[in-house]
Amino acid sequence: MELIYACQDKAWFDEGVMIKWIEHILAPDVKSTAQKGIVPILFLDSFLVHMKASVVNRIQDLGVQVEFIPPGCTGLLQPVDVGYNKAFKAKLRTQYNEWLFEQDPDLPIPATTHRNVSDWIITAERNITDETIKNSWRKTGYSYFGVFGRDGEF
Repeated sequence: MELIYACQDKAWFDEGVMIKWIEHILAPDVKSTAQKGIVPILFLDSFLVHMKASVVNRIQDLGVQVEFIPPGCTGLLQPVDVGYNKAFKAKLRTQYNEWLFEQDPDLPIPATTHRNVSDWIITAERNITDETIKNSWRKTGYSYFGVFGRDGEF
């Protein structure tokens, strides 16, 4: 599994990070789904960076329809927020807690490394079941997507 890290100097999510996500994550995924005849749609919350013309235009240039979720409705409409994030964060927290409890209680807690965090992310993601992903889509009412698993297959 390849991981791509991106953040700006102050660790904020900004236009540059969003453009990197479009180029390195979204574009390859769109290319692979286009071969399956799927017309992608991307639901974004009303975060200012998501709504920038440079961001929206790049996404639309990929052939992706962009829809904005009204403020206060993300938790109702966005499958990742509805079903995946809670499970992912819980599994990530478990990884951190296991690491923390392995530390010598008589010494200061060491700083985590990028490698620690990468490993925790990979482990947490691998422990999210296909059923959790499917249920996330089903709960929002996007039944077309409810049949797909992690690999996009039925």
